[in-house]
Amino acid sequence: MKREKSQIKFVVSDVTGELIGFISRHPKTKKLIGVREDSRFRKKICVLSEHLKGTILPNVLYSVEIKEMHQGKGYVAVSASQMLFKAQFETIVKPKEIYQVNINFGIKKIYFDPINGKSRLSRTKAGVIEVISSRNDIEDIEYVIEEFDKHADNLIEIMKEHNIDFNPDY
Repeated sequence: MKREKSQIKFVVSDVTGELIGFISRHPKTKKLIGVREDSRFRKKICVLSEHLKGTILPNVLYSVEIKEMHQGKGYVAVSASQMLFKAQFETIVKPKEIYQVNINFGIKKIYFDPINGKSRLSRTKAGVIEVISSRNDIEDIEYVIEEFDKHADNLIEIMKEHNIDFNPDY
């Protein structure tokens, strides 16, 4: 039986309590892609093989190798590895307006904005480090925290040079 690769997030089934995912075949490329249960595209269910049960976390993106079920009603994931994304840093300074450090990974972004941050988690270094630490999809979290700390300290120095008042505990 032919095996194919895809990326899927598994969710807990309301009916069985097992982890399941959903797969759709792209009409032009014919590649299998993971979709949500409420997707408007035609989809088939993807279940975990017995040896993967208990090792997969819900709502986490996995790179999977799947094979079709015997009667073609869905797919079985035969191997899975969690997707980890490399973080990229970007410091944005627009004097007297914007002072930000962005951490981009995958399609997600975490930002440190000591002036216009909407919450403690984006306004303070400790808040951003808390968010980074809670992520399970970033490659080498310790390195990312160290790099963020350097970029944030550099941004704070630039703010001081521009005479911007900054309360790190705000």
